[in-house]
Amino acid sequence: MVFRLAYSYVRNRTDAEDITQEVFFRLYNSSESFSADENAKAWLIRVTVNTSKNHLSSAWVRRKITLTEDIPLKNERDYELLDALNRLNVNYRTVIYLHYYEGYSVAEISDILKISESNVKARLKRGRDKLKSILEK
Repeated sequence: MVFRLAYSYVRNRTDAEDITQEVFFRLYNSSESFSADENAKAWLIRVTVNTSKNHLSSAWVRRKITLTEDIPLKNERDYELLDALNRLNVNYRTVIYLHYYEGYSVAEISDILKISESNVKARLKRGRDKLKSILEK
């Protein structure tokens, strides 16, 4: 889950692996004690999002040139969907990922991303609309 979320932000396998490693390093060194698995999962998602954003804003990332890489997928339709998802704004990609891949509700996504529920609903709607228009082309 952490890797997939990091990859959705940075779109580079090696950077996503580095972010994943950093997130689990932070978890290991954290003084947080979680009362439930869901709390730990929400903490991991929040730290992954923040770490990914920090990575993208670093001067090193802004100056480097990335090599293209292919992700092995089962069929052509999966490639089309992945390409369409990667074209979405990161805000839309994140809520779509959390809602459809991780199964979080709007309220849970709101709590994790620290945004209002209406904002989550709007991002989901706009993201689905943009995804639909991309796939129809």
